[in-house]
Amino acid sequence: MKTYFTMAVAALLGGAFAGQACAHATLTSMYAPAGYVQDLEMRVTHGCKGSPVKEVHIRIPDGVMRVTVAYTRDWKVETKMRTLAKPVRGDGGNMITEVVDEIIWKEPRSPIPASGVFEGFRFHAALPDTPGAILYFKTVNVCEQGDDKYIDMPKETFDARTPGVGSKLWKFLTASPGPAPYVILEKPSRPQYPWVMPAAPRAAP
Repeated sequence: MKTYFTMAVAALLGGAFAGQACAHATLTSMYAPAGYVQDLEMRVTHGCKGSPVKEVHIRIPDGVMRVTVAYTRDWKVETKMRTLAKPVRGDGGNMITEVVDEIIWKEPRSPIPASGVFEGFRFHAALPDTPGAILYFKTVNVCEQGDDKYIDMPKETFDARTPGVGSKLWKFLTASPGPAPYVILEKPSRPQYPWVMPAAPRAAP
């Protein structure tokens, strides 16, 4: 995965120096272990053409489960749910029928200033066990005047194993005025926990 890391960093820097393609809502890490329950943070760095940010909306991509939002005294937090087309088995054998679709931070004690500072929005999630997949977290910053959308997706489907992925990421970042923040799932070098979870008992026929 080191090769993917080098190419993706180059892609991000290429986008940053391309002017409008610089992503202004980004995850603090572009990488996460596939199958882990992981802490994630979206960093918002400015407002909308001089207007402070009063809301932040993050869409949770398909396959991401068990989302929990970090406690904050400065924002009110709302989650919107999405019903799964087919229930999936969770920890302890419980069936999961719905997941978090969107997180909204709103009504802050004070809005994020239009420039010069950043603020992080933290949440916890179980990531899919699909090494090489790229997950896009569409984000919208709502300002006192206007909004700033980072919801654009690549026009072609690719993942971290695709030949030339660095060039494809660079093209995506530089061609879009609002690229969706993303994280690349890596194959972990070891299990997240130092124990083995027992398999859930099967229901009697």
